[in-house]
Amino acid sequence: MTLLALIACAFFGFGAYNLTCAFVDVPTAKTSKMMLLSKKQQGVRGEHLFEVYITRIASRLEPLVHMDRLKKAKLQTTLDIAGIRLSPEVYLLKAHITAALVALCALPMAIVLPLFVPVIIGLAVAIWFSTYYGAFDYVKKRRKLMETEIPRFALTIAQNLENDRDVLKILTTYRRVAGRDFAQELDQTVADMKTGNYENALIRFESRVGSTLLSDVVRGLVGTLRGDDQRIYFRMICFDMRQIEQSNLKKEAAKRPKQIQRYSMMMLFCIIIIYLVVLSTEVLGSLGAFFG
Repeated sequence: MTLLALIACAFFGFGAYNLTCAFVDVPTAKTSKMMLLSKKQQGVRGEHLFEVYITRIASRLEPLVHMDRLKKAKLQTTLDIAGIRLSPEVYLLKAHITAALVALCALPMAIVLPLFVPVIIGLAVAIWFSTYYGAFDYVKKRRKLMETEIPRFALTIAQNLENDRDVLKILTTYRRVAGRDFAQELDQTVADMKTGNYENALIRFESRVGSTLLSDVVRGLVGTLRGDDQRIYFRMICFDMRQIEQSNLKKEAAKRPKQIQRYSMMMLFCIIIIYLVVLSTEVLGSLGAFFG
């Protein structure tokens, strides 16, 4: 009876999948593979067929979703920074659909192993958090990585202002030694400055990165564009950033003993398990020989 139920669930799932693909006009597997191969040859980040299908379904359901204006704007900014070319509604639906598909696996599992149903539901919730907050985590890590470079960026500006006040030249020069992510932002900022207003380009640069340290730097650069002497200002923020950097290093150093202690406890626990396994094996062997 259980085997028949599993077969019925499998055929039902197969039929529902094909009906859904026909309804949302999802391309065939062969067509999708050729499209992904073309993207790979062009150097675009690889995707799985599952993501392509989920994105297509989410795009069809996009008109049914209505998001709060502030939440939508925040999510759109995050997606732009992360380089995800999806609307906020599609991105939200993609997380919901992925979690729902995992949760649907609990239906056949309820017939075979009911005890695993809470595990699958918990896995679906974890996948939703991982999918939805993936862009936010990426942006946070990216901002943290760039913030480690901002003190050096400010120091370079302070040194260049002693001889030259050409902001565009300073940014172009620093771009050659900047990190990968910071260099991308500088490239976009330089392009905006060449094609538009300098101050607006710097303000957009600040909003894309979203760092308070960069806000101080941009404020000084805007003052330089307006003709103010910002040499003393940059000396002050360089000193402040150096203090912040030293404080962050001290915090990281303080975390090391706790991490070492945690790993030491894990090693001790593993050693205890090994001894218990060996002791249990020897005791069971002795008991078998004693009763035999």
